[in-house]
Amino acid sequence: MAHLASNSRAGYRHTRPTMGVQFLLAIGCTNEDAFPMTWRVPTRIPLPPEFIGFAPADSLPTPGFTSYERHLPHWRIPGACYFVTFRLDDSLPRNIEIDMRREKEAWRQRLAQAVARHEGRLPPDEVAAWEAFQRAQLRKLEGLLDEGHGECLLRHPCDRECVQNAVLHFEGIRSEMIAFVIMPNHVHLACRPLAPHALEELCASWKWYSAQQIQRRRARVGSLWQEENFNRLIRDTEHLTNVTRYIARNPIKAALSEDDACVWFSKDIHAANGWPSRP
Repeated sequence: MAHLASNSRAGYRHTRPTMGVQFLLAIGCTNEDAFPMTWRVPTRIPLPPEFIGFAPADSLPTPGFTSYERHLPHWRIPGACYFVTFRLDDSLPRNIEIDMRREKEAWRQRLAQAVARHEGRLPPDEVAAWEAFQRAQLRKLEGLLDEGHGECLLRHPCDRECVQNAVLHFEGIRSEMIAFVIMPNHVHLACRPLAPHALEELCASWKWYSAQQIQRRRARVGSLWQEENFNRLIRDTEHLTNVTRYIARNPIKAALSEDDACVWFSKDIHAANGWPSRP
């Protein structure tokens, strides 16, 4: 269980989560609009129809390692599912943010050089090293985010609702959501982009729309979200299961109550676990 340090700018609340099998989760601004549900960590997580996996060390995507999101390279495969993290602009201390950007830039240069030496393809040892770096970066990022740095605007139900409305607005048209959690200063989600919409386009749209709504409601201007996202291609059934359960457990791990975060699961996950259907 994470023990959260106090934060002079609000931060996460020191609340005792409901341990065991359930606690209630409200996803709206008012009791009338909210859909209270019994929340459980899912035991069954069905694969989306026509799921496309990926083993980077075995089969590199054509034309090779060429897809970049800002400073950080990423695998992209049409029809694949992704685990995505995006966060508020003040969610990390500035010195840590600078160090992480330097590490990313060093990897960008290392991988570009490796590709240049191997006729446009990344050798398996570099693939493995890159995967290990990503895992380490994700663990580091998760721990830092759960410490509750920054103003943590998303601990307020109305601000969380703006984010939820954004990620679900084009559900089944531009993307298929598997699960997401909206934490006080960041969002984790698992989804599949639907052609012709790219993951980068979707993330930019979610952040732009939610920022517009939140800043307007608060009579503010300026940036809300960190520009870069952290995302990984979901490789197989085990990876999808781990990602989805991580999403489900994130508020418990961070010692949050139902007032501070919200979790959403697809209808397929509800059905597979015998949970009440979402409206």
